[in-house]
Amino acid sequence: RPAEDKPGTFMMVLTPGLDLQPITGGADYAFVLDVSGSMQTKIHTLVSGVTQSLGQMNPNDRFRIVTFNDSARELTSGWTAATPENVAKAVETLNAIRVNNGTNLYAGLQLGLKRLDADRATSLIIVTDGVTNTGVVDPREFSKLLQQYDIRLFGFVMGNSGNWPLMDTICAATGGFATGVSNDDDIIGQILLAKSKIAVECLHHAVLTFKGAHVYDTTD
Repeated sequence: RPAEDKPGTFMMVLTPGLDLQPITGGADYAFVLDVSGSMQTKIHTLVSGVTQSLGQMNPNDRFRIVTFNDSARELTSGWTAATPENVAKAVETLNAIRVNNGTNLYAGLQLGLKRLDADRATSLIIVTDGVTNTGVVDPREFSKLLQQYDIRLFGFVMGNSGNWPLMDTICAATGGFATGVSNDDDIIGQILLAKSKIAVECLHHAVLTFKGAHVYDTTD
């Protein structure tokens, strides 16, 4: 507070305790990757980062890989155990990716949300330059889509021309985050950070009540 009789600000950090148990049975990761024409100079970095991230998973984890440009397609046959053999096969497929056409982010997200397993903690990881120029682009439609699922969305944007307001909005709405990445090390680090956020069970619908002080204008 600037003075005893003036209002001030504070920050509270709430860390759940032993009531949230560690997730020990592995988790699911859906990679939704931009292969539009605008990714021409970035595709090597994308593939390298995702390849190394797959190598960081344990055999109890599962993954799917979806690519999108004007439309979306899945490169894996459903959820795939992250064994060394399956990862090697996925890497071979990733290295054969070619880029072209526009950027239909909604189509990629829609396909990435398929086949979710209610018994598994799931994260959806988007790597894109964020230039949404095809298909649905209204943030409200993205929000409606995501409200149907219990999933965390993490958006990694390559370059400065992306639709940051859209990425920030849809990621924050799911408890995930959006951030910029410029090289494969960035991608690996951010994916590992995203992975750490689903290491334990989630706390839903938390309500804080303050007593003894007039608290207003709170944000999370």
